[in-house]
Amino acid sequence: MRSVRSRKLLPIAVAFMALLALVAAGCSSKEPKSAAKINVVQAGELQPARAGALASGWNTTESIRGGLQLVATYDSSGPDAWDASKHPLVYITSEGTDVDSGSPKYDKDAPYYAGFQIVDANTKETVASALFNVGQEIVRFPHGVDVSPDGKWAYVGWGQKGKDGKNEGVMVIVNVRTLKMDKLLKQESYFQGAMRSQNLHHVQAFKDSKGRDRVILMWGFGADGGPHFILDPKDDNKVVKAITNDDVRPMGHPFTTPSPDGKYIYVSMDAPWIQEAEGHRAGIAKVNTEDWSVTVIDGVGSHPIGIAHTVDGKYTYVVDGAGSKVFKIDDESNKVVAETSAGVAGPYGLALNWDETLLFLVGKGEGSHNTGGVLGIIDTKTFRQAKVLTQMPLWLGGSASSVDHAILHPDPAKNELWVSNMNGWETIVVDLNTNKPVAYIPTPNGGNTHSGGFVKYNADWSGELLLDQGGPKSQSIWNIVKAKVAEAKAKK
Repeated sequence: MRSVRSRKLLPIAVAFMALLALVAAGCSSKEPKSAAKINVVQAGELQPARAGALASGWNTTESIRGGLQLVATYDSSGPDAWDASKHPLVYITSEGTDVDSGSPKYDKDAPYYAGFQIVDANTKETVASALFNVGQEIVRFPHGVDVSPDGKWAYVGWGQKGKDGKNEGVMVIVNVRTLKMDKLLKQESYFQGAMRSQNLHHVQAFKDSKGRDRVILMWGFGADGGPHFILDPKDDNKVVKAITNDDVRPMGHPFTTPSPDGKYIYVSMDAPWIQEAEGHRAGIAKVNTEDWSVTVIDGVGSHPIGIAHTVDGKYTYVVDGAGSKVFKIDDESNKVVAETSAGVAGPYGLALNWDETLLFLVGKGEGSHNTGGVLGIIDTKTFRQAKVLTQMPLWLGGSASSVDHAILHPDPAKNELWVSNMNGWETIVVDLNTNKPVAYIPTPNGGNTHSGGFVKYNADWSGELLLDQGGPKSQSIWNIVKAKVAEAKAKK
């Protein structure tokens, strides 16, 4: 993602009026009708942490080892920012107000903010948006956003210019109910002879093999990412484990996924020197969440990014963003057992359909033009490109440009795939019955999107993360997938 040009922040009152103006902007003819939108803007100089916050033990041995610091805490209580009883199933995706490539809602004179949006997953209406700025110039906008397994906390980060003029990678933990910041964190650690502050990239959440709620924060960009942090959202979002170069080396593009049973975390391994070598030997680190032992699976091209798992835990699919290939790993032998062309240039994210007969690869153009707007489709039985349309790959249309993640809608009756759009201003919805785009959901402030997740809420605000860019995250969804897979096998 490109850096943004310098711009002086407007006073907060003017900023808020500008954002209200953005909300009132018109929509294209293909956009769903929008419900009332809420913009929560928090800005100004950082406030010190509450008295005793640091002494109370938020910092752990692992947070210190990986360089994740608690910068400030906030009172995130307050009135409900949106009505969960009216919107029991929502899609949360990031938004950065940096797109100036044609969005009808973009205002080049508005200040930069970073945050996320909430969309009703049934009506496709925007319910709310939360944008943040903590008083520093934003220079890299949010890529990843996700929520805790119970839907209580949202996690989003960005890069800003520190007081020394250097990049400062920060993130906020947000109360989803009030859309207010609860914590501000910063990452900085020693890397290759100097201190480095990474930007938050992807976020995923899951339950581990012992049923404990976990959130993975993945820091960094390019082929030398990390470190990554595993938080306990039930224990004040404290760090329970840091995955650093001491654990996995070399650490590649920050894309990790948990296995369906939560016992393993798969971490991409890569480095610039691997991409430049004559024989590319990038790998995947399989990290055991019970004893933290690491098994390395090599032979996945030169730039592994997207990772997806079959419901039975037997196979893992990995895309090579530089070599435009996809690999199939046998999870028992920890060996690559098949590879094929992705059918798209620079694949990034990926997703299996409900019965796992098709694998959808997001053609971003990673490592080359970065303006891809297509999906590749792999037949998982033959492990070849599926010819489901007369012309392939599947063109997404709309503002599709540098698309990156594909997430299955949790209702199998809808049979939809929602695609995020890093250089456009819409989430693109694909009907998997026809393999054609059927809706374009605009961002409320003209920004772009990158990753996301579907969350179910009850009227009392208890919730559950169902799926995110790493696939199903709820046992109820895995059960549906198991039934669909068994049904597909019975038909053959």
